Amino acid sequence: MALTKRELIQELKHQIHSPLAAIRNALYLAAVRSSDPEIQNYLALADTEVSRIAAALKNANQIDENKRVCTLAARFGSVSAA
Repeated sequence: MALTKRELIQELKHQIHSPLAAIRNALYLAAVRSSDPEIQNYLALADTEVSRIAAALKNANQIDENKRVCTLAARFGSVSAA
């Protein structure tokens, strides 16, 4: 069964997001178990980068949603809420 472009994007996002959650949890667990400031800095850096990836995934979803809304609006014309 061939996936549509939208389905493929959603599947890829899911495949990336799931490991990110596990990485973020591991970073949290490491941070609460370490009192070394240098280790804390490295963990914070890693968490920041995980957040950047998660934000990029969310942004990709919003772009896809906006594109669909614009396509529908163009197809059906503007609808007033009067």
